[in-house]
Amino acid sequence: MSFILLDCSSSGSMAISYTMLLPLLLLMAAVTPGSHSFFPNFWSKFLSFTWGSYTHQDLTEEAILNITLQILLDNPHSLRPALKAQDFQGKTLTADAILAAYFGEEVSPRQFRASLRQIVSANANMDFLNGTRDDPLCHFDSERLKQGNRLLLRMRDQLLVSVKAKEYEGARDRLGQILHSLQDFYSHTNWVEMGNTDIHPDLATPGRDIHSIAGLSDQTCTDCTELSCKNNIVPAIEKRQLLTSGYYGDLPKKPQGKCSHGGPFDDSRLFSARGGINKDTAVSLFSPHHFLHQIAAELALKASIKFLNELRNEVTDRDMLRILGVSASPALSFVMDTTGSMGEEITTARLQSRHIIQHQRQTLLYPDFYILVPFNDPNYGPVYKTSDPDEFLHYLDNLQALGGGDEPEMCLSALQLALIHTPPNSEIFVFTDASSKDAHLRSSVEALIQERKIKVSFLVTEDPSRARVRSRRELLTPDRFDLYANLSEISGGQIIFTNNQDIPAVSEVISESVHFDVVTLFHKQSMERGNSVHEFQVDDFMRSICLFINGDVSTFNILDPAGQIQNGNRQSNGKFTRVSFKHPLPKGRWRIQMKTTGPHTLHIQGRSLVDFLYYFGVPVNGSHPGLYKLSNQPVSGVSAILVVDAIGLPDSAHLDHVTITPAKGVPLKLELEPANQTGLLVAQVGQVPFGDFSIGVSGQDGKGSAFLREAPQHGKSAECVVEITNEYPLMPGEMHWLSLSITSYGTSHCYIITLSNDRGYNMNTTIPRIFTDVNETHEAKFWIQAPDEAETDTTVAVTAQAEACEDKPQSCFTLIPLILVARPEVYSLHSPVCSLVSYSGSCPLSLPPRLCQQHQWHSVVHISDSDGVKSAQILSGFGSISYGPDGTLERVEYSSNCCFPRAEILLMNYRGATSSCHLSAPSNTSNLGQCTNWILLVIMYCSFLVNYLLYI
Repeated sequence: MSFILLDCSSSGSMAISYTMLLPLLLLMAAVTPGSHSFFPNFWSKFLSFTWGSYTHQDLTEEAILNITLQILLDNPHSLRPALKAQDFQGKTLTADAILAAYFGEEVSPRQFRASLRQIVSANANMDFLNGTRDDPLCHFDSERLKQGNRLLLRMRDQLLVSVKAKEYEGARDRLGQILHSLQDFYSHTNWVEMGNTDIHPDLATPGRDIHSIAGLSDQTCTDCTELSCKNNIVPAIEKRQLLTSGYYGDLPKKPQGKCSHGGPFDDSRLFSARGGINKDTAVSLFSPHHFLHQIAAELALKASIKFLNELRNEVTDRDMLRILGVSASPALSFVMDTTGSMGEEITTARLQSRHIIQHQRQTLLYPDFYILVPFNDPNYGPVYKTSDPDEFLHYLDNLQALGGGDEPEMCLSALQLALIHTPPNSEIFVFTDASSKDAHLRSSVEALIQERKIKVSFLVTEDPSRARVRSRRELLTPDRFDLYANLSEISGGQIIFTNNQDIPAVSEVISESVHFDVVTLFHKQSMERGNSVHEFQVDDFMRSICLFINGDVSTFNILDPAGQIQNGNRQSNGKFTRVSFKHPLPKGRWRIQMKTTGPHTLHIQGRSLVDFLYYFGVPVNGSHPGLYKLSNQPVSGVSAILVVDAIGLPDSAHLDHVTITPAKGVPLKLELEPANQTGLLVAQVGQVPFGDFSIGVSGQDGKGSAFLREAPQHGKSAECVVEITNEYPLMPGEMHWLSLSITSYGTSHCYIITLSNDRGYNMNTTIPRIFTDVNETHEAKFWIQAPDEAETDTTVAVTAQAEACEDKPQSCFTLIPLILVARPEVYSLHSPVCSLVSYSGSCPLSLPPRLCQQHQWHSVVHISDSDGVKSAQILSGFGSISYGPDGTLERVEYSSNCCFPRAEILLMNYRGATSSCHLSAPSNTSNLGQCTNWILLVIMYCSFLVNYLLYI
């Protein structure tokens, strides 16, 4: 990927439905052919052998790396040498290299890489998901050019709304979708064939539109019977400089003489005009205009960078970097028990926060957010979330320990709020001295931990001197904190038991873990007693290591690879001991010998830029060959590809294997293979393991020494998939409907659905039990209603959990953020306006009823609408209807017999505005000439129904 410096100083919305990919077809890797585009991602090259082609992933990554470098060049680091553009010119750009040059070794590129993967996946999903895969507007197919551009502008508006609401995850998804459609314009239209060597100046530009589009009656292509189709666009189209694009499949049906998309999965290529014009690949088998693929890709890249630069002008550079995931760390997040016995812990949290923030001010390594969620009994929340460290300290200073006096408390409710509002790949610290009253939230908390890849560490104060404060202490069971221990275990965090006196010293674990380059080397919680030996690997990439030993451990010794006892820097407080070692470190396999007398925890972490991310994907064949990224809760028993994203790995080192270790079962060690994409490696997984599992990778450094890395969080597969679909934005006071779907892949045929939201808005939280067969999808509707006084430009997180009726531990989970937007100042939008073009046939007034079926009438209507017609339906009458573009207008054709001489057509545009178009059959043929010579307005009234109006 080369660095391109562009001079871009010159210069109401609609929600795309997150409709899920048909699960059965997905898992069988056999997708119904749909609209083609630049192939989705790196896996496309494996499936189609198109090694010399650019994919959407290539274009998107290169554009994002370019804009990231431009922003960092314009915002020099005040404590480090300024970046120089010439140092990157002509070189291959990587996320690791850019961040290392700007921040040095203090910042891991993990968050940047994770954000980049999210944008790339959202881009690729436009070719995989049912709601977008076959929509010609999303791909500039079937001559939907003006409509496609307006869709881009609506999505752009939605992206800006997400940024304003600081909903950066949603902004990343929207950005990936926009870039996909933008890139497809250059691959699917004849813009390149018209001789253009620069990007379209009006595409995705507010206040501008696409003009000079071929009409329905214009022949655009001639027959081509070869794989490679040269000069098959009608010369008159190029001479008149009219834009067109290829039709795909039979929805919509291609008119005679129009261009096809082309390729082996496009059935429309077999009908006039045969052949195709797509430039998706450099291979003639898939792309009839393969010889123009390079030019189309270059323009698509340039247009992507232009869009990112224009987006940058709309938001601050700091917001732009947050969208891209470029920061020192995602968040500093606390969940705080505020009952009367917690005064010392609150003071400790204040001191640790001040210490961390002071260090951040010295190094300029600020997190994106500071988050605080208080709780007691029966209350929890609200969420205090800010980017201002002084404002965060103000929250902490005003926190008071009041009330309480008994157990348990609302810890998991507060933790769930924190998980929803804390960015992915962060760590949350929970301070409490009480057990949880809301253990029923365990499965949803576990799902959020896995979905958002967040560590959760508990600092639990067990001080006998507090028995007077917690009057029911003697009635509590000794295992009441097992839930916290289990949550910390699966999240890769820690549970540390301490007392009132030692809490200030013990809390230094927060300062140790707040660095974003922390990697997990070993983690184990055990109830076993006796002697044990544990091993961990220290490699050449490790700058320091730290061991945290907590619990009933009577003695321990740490031995280096030579067998020598190493004491390190030790700090013991009660049952907690912290041992740290600084660089240089002896490389090789270390051991720790322990003698334990009861429950204990051993957690070993190091600081290193070498790390990894992973995800499971399913190969998708057919019209969109690629790898569909599964959610962070993959389906158990499914054959999948495990993708490993190596972070910070120098060219001299390499990863060799990945090991999947089920909670119950035998570890599965798989060989990793290069994926022909920077930093990516893949392994074929026979079946995704059932239940909990852990992931680790192994390889060798440049000197031939082994190194290991462990993913902090446990993975967990599910036997069902649940998804929430939202089509329109949420507005105050309105009952907002959402769709829920659940697909079962396991033995369970009955599910209980639990719905909730993080702001306590009214919603119908009860959906009757859902019964479904294996591989069957069931859908249901539910609503949420924000109060009239609700603050706009904020998010509300809606969660859905499906639990098997007969086996509660078997569950699946999903979360969708909704942005609350202000109601439009004018509660109306321009509705579609129809103008009569022509009538044919007639229904004489004297026609006997018995003969009405023998007489036909037909009308053609042009629709003028700034947003494009989304649907045209027959409200009254009986006949056939079709609609589609006709140049810059839309065209609706209606046919019926004289038994139904009148019709009412309901038109709805892409903003949700509707209007009625009334048609009447001519009573005699003498009026037909007049109807065809001029355009008659046939709208009988202008009232329109608005189901969901989006902001302007």
